Amino acid sequence: MSVSDWADVFSSSLFRNRLDDDYLSHAAEYLADYRQALKAKGRAVPAPERRLATVLISDIVDSTSLLSSMGDKAWHGLLDRHNQAIRSELERWGGEEVNTAGDSFMATFDGTARAVQAAQSMIGEVAKLGIQIRVGLHTGEVEVVDGKAAGAAVHITARIAALAQPNEALVSRTVKETMTGTGASFRRTGNHTLKGVPGEWELYTTLS
Repeated sequence: MSVSDWADVFSSSLFRNRLDDDYLSHAAEYLADYRQALKAKGRAVPAPERRLATVLISDIVDSTSLLSSMGDKAWHGLLDRHNQAIRSELERWGGEEVNTAGDSFMATFDGTARAVQAAQSMIGEVAKLGIQIRVGLHTGEVEVVDGKAAGAAVHITARIAALAQPNEALVSRTVKETMTGTGASFRRTGNHTLKGVPGEWELYTTLS
């Protein structure tokens, strides 16, 4: 579509009237509005590929403070070593890197056990660099668009990761139940509210 056509779609009253903070809880409505606006232009949203995956999201704890105390040059050197360590563990455990933004990584796995093992290994490896990370994991259907993972499962994982403590891999109940019978150990951390996600979520921390 032309730039002017896209501008018409995104400036329509359907979108201007829905600038909600908790946009995730209105995702279905947004999509319906988007389809309607595109239909008015004689266009349609292509159906995305969907697949079941375990999503892993990690980020460095207190990265802003580290940057301030270390300075740009030293920070970027440390960040490069962090990225190498994370990518090494993803390769080791069969994870697929989906996105990297600053000090945050997102990856998908086709096996839940390997995702949990990767999370634990990542925490241990970056600790050798003097870095603490937090990791969140959730298993669900992801939408694959242009080779990138998206959808509710990704947003849920991001919310879980934000609740993790330093050097903790925090997982959803879905991840825990998927690993029943594997011998893996988890400790329940209680029910949590995930911003923009309906209901309460039972979360667990992984135990080595």
